[in-house]
Order: sequence, then C-alpha cells, then structure tokens
Amino acid sequence: MRGVLVVSLCLFAVGAVGGEPIAVATVASKPQLDGVLVEWGAPERIAVVAGGDRVGVRGAFTSDEDHEADVYLMWDADYIYVAVAVVDDIIDVARIKPGKNEWKGPSGQRKDRMFYYDHLKIFLRGPEQPLGHNLWLSPSEGTPYFWGGSQRGKTSERVPVEVGGAMRDHLYTYEVAIPWAWLSLYPQPDMVLDALFLLPDSDLPGQEIRKKVKEGNKWVWWQGKVQLKGRPPGLKERPKEQVVEEEIAKMSREITLPKVKVAPAVPEAVAKQEVPAAVDQASVAADAAASVAMDGSAGTAVAVEVLAGAGNAQSSSISTITSQLNRRLLAREAEASAAPAWAQALNNDRDISSAQVDSLYYRLIFTLRRLTAENINTRTDGLVMDIAEYAGVWRAQAQGFLQALLTDAIADLPNEEGRLRPQISAAAIAAGVDGDKALRMVQTLCRQMLKVYVDGKVSLSETLLDKARRRAKLSEDETRALLVELARER
Repeated sequence: MRGVLVVSLCLFAVGAVGGEPIAVATVASKPQLDGVLVEWGAPERIAVVAGGDRVGVRGAFTSDEDHEADVYLMWDADYIYVAVAVVDDIIDVARIKPGKNEWKGPSGQRKDRMFYYDHLKIFLRGPEQPLGHNLWLSPSEGTPYFWGGSQRGKTSERVPVEVGGAMRDHLYTYEVAIPWAWLSLYPQPDMVLDALFLLPDSDLPGQEIRKKVKEGNKWVWWQGKVQLKGRPPGLKERPKEQVVEEEIAKMSREITLPKVKVAPAVPEAVAKQEVPAAVDQASVAADAAASVAMDGSAGTAVAVEVLAGAGNAQSSSISTITSQLNRRLLAREAEASAAPAWAQALNNDRDISSAQVDSLYYRLIFTLRRLTAENINTRTDGLVMDIAEYAGVWRAQAQGFLQALLTDAIADLPNEEGRLRPQISAAAIAAGVDGDKALRMVQTLCRQMLKVYVDGKVSLSETLLDKARRRAKLSEDETRALLVELARER
C-alpha cells in the first residue's frame, strides 16, 4: 500500500497553486445586471475552453461551438462582479434545488445532478481563509435560478447576491454581483483571491437522469488566482481588530469550543455509526480542481454536535472535530481506521494531529484511485486543496505532508531492496511493460513533482505524465495500463 500511495501521488502531479494572478479592474459604477455585457469591455478575459491556460477538462468536447466560455471580473467597494458568456450548441437547463442535487441509481450509485445539466459554479476564497463560498447558477432569460453558501456550510436559495442573464440561440450569459460582506472580506488593492469557474455541459435535453448518467457527462473549469487592481471610490479600510485577529490566526489556527449539550437521540445515532445524510454532501471540487472531488460536511456545527454528543469532544478545536468526523466517514468506506505508522512518522508538523494525518492519508488514497479509474486530467493544486479541506488543515500543511511523501519516494527509488521497487515491478509485469522503463517513468515524475513544489509553479498532470513517459520511452497505451496497475490495492 505504501508504494501504491507514493507512486500514485507522483503520477497525479500534486502541487501548489501557482501562475500569475489574473488582474481584476475596478469599475466606477455598478453595471446593470441584465445579461447584456456592454459594460464589460475593459476587464481581462479568462478563456474557459479545452486546452486553455489553467483549464481542466472532464469528458470529450468536440469543438469550440460545442462549448466555450469567457469569464470577466470587476470590483468596487461593495461587490466583486462576475460576467460569463457561454457558446453552447445544445442547451440543457433544469432547476435543481439545494439539497436535492444527489441522484441515487437503482444499483446504489450516487451522482451529483448539477453535472448533468448546463450550469455555472463560482467559487471564491479570500487570503488566509481555509474555506470559501460557492454559488451555482442555471442559464435563463432574465434572472437565473441560483443558490449557494459557504463551503461545507448549509446551502440556500437565500443568498445575498444579485444576478441577471440572457439567452440567444446558442449563447447564454450571466452577470453576478457578489457582496464582499457575504464573502466576509474587506477588499484591498492587490488582494489575491482563489477562484474557480466550472461549467458542466449537457447535450441531452429532455432525457431522464438515468440516461444522462449512462451516457456520461463532461465539464470544463478554470482554477487559479485573481488579484484586485486599483482603488475604487468609497473603499473601506479593514478594522484594526480584524488585522489583529488575522495575525493571531497565523500563529494559532485552533479555536476552542465550549461543552455542547445535545439530545439523547444524537449519541444513539453516532453509536450506531449512523451519519445524517446532510453531513455527507458532495461538493465539486472532487471532480474538478479543482477539480476534482471535494466532499464536505453540512457544516461545522453539525460535526461539532454529532461528535460532542458521542462524548468525543467537549473542548476541542474545530479542525480536530472536523477531521475526526471525516476520518470516521472515509475510514468506514475504506475498511480501515487509522493511517499506518510510517505515514504518521512522516508528519513533522506539530499542529497536525494524528487524526488529521488519518484523514489526509485515506482521503488521498480515495481520490487518487477515483482519478485513475476515471482517467481525469487535473491541475497540480487540485488534490492539495481536496485533502486539506477534507482533513481540516491549511493547504500549506497538506502540501508539506505530500512533499514529505515525495521526498521519501525519491530517497527510496534508487535502492534495489527498497519498498517501492517491488510495487513498481509487480505493476509493470501486470501491465506488460518493461520494468526498467516503468521505474524510469516513476523516477522522472517524482523529480518533476518535487521541482513543482520548489519552484512554486503549476502544471497539468497530463503534461507532466507525457514528459515522463516520453523520457521512459513508453507508449500512451503502456502508460495508461501501468497507471491502472499502480493504483490497484496489492
């Protein structure tokens, strides 16, 4: 298992957020939110199209006319504005309400309905914020249907944003005004935000969800950083108290909770290993990243209440409680309860608990195997964000843990009697690939990944993998077969 984990980590090119931020210009007056983008001539365009810069793709897009999107951003003292123009040859619209987006198939499979109809997902996160805010919108003439909420929090239609839209033949648009107050931010010049714009593309209007799932789905997303430029009139300075609080947060990320009293029914549910359905809601990022898969609870309050009722936490940190709940959920799926001792030994961050290492380890295995099975090309930051949010740690902490895994792998690979070579050899034999070539490919990937970390750059897993396989002189079919075998549990 150790070899599979470390090698798979390299193959999926896990890295840090990088690249130059996209500049967000100021606007003198609030644009009219009607879906007509006449006020959006100045901002820098973000092209969300297969093959574009910082763009991830799931599924097969046949042409630009099949699906292409442009994103524009502006800001003022009160709002950040987002405009999106989408060219789509087939428009497939459905109004999916918050909390009703999970589809359960006859065989027990679960899918997110949002990915089987045309939608826009906006994700924004401020600097030093462990979690951000999500917003989902459906194409419409007039006011698009939308809902959202804080990441891992409860979603609702009552979101204090303003939206407008338009539809013309094979074109639809969005205009969105997102209050800084909703994002819990005081905007300042040169502030950098994490952003994701994701657009599922469905080409099966009128078909029931079962058929859509059978036919497969596709989506495209842009993920990166955006930076506020200029100084709009009326800009408010951050309160001194908030500056102090942010400085304190950098030194201590733990928040102590008081003892929580709960009804007797809650401990009973926990004792039976029953987790409320709301706790196990899916968020995208898994499939994007993010993409990339991101599972989240229905909110910290739920996690605290459940665990406190079980007697597991009376005075614990939010991050620890979240980690414990997530570990309980995923460990049960993986039929495992704790990370192996060697994984715990790699953790040199005293602010990361053993429970959080468990969550990091099992979430990593879970996501890597899914990405392998579905052949998903991902940005190098997606997995870092996924496991960090799942474990309740900061992205820098998750990246440090992953970097420790890579360093461990690089040191072990030259050793003929090491831990990894038997795993690679077994995978090569099963895939019908030359063992020396397989080893060379893995070594190249490990070195590339470490360089990505050191240089602070970003890449696509597909790019790194292609470079490694060429250096190892492996074909695309051989490489794919090897990846599948490396991801198997042995």
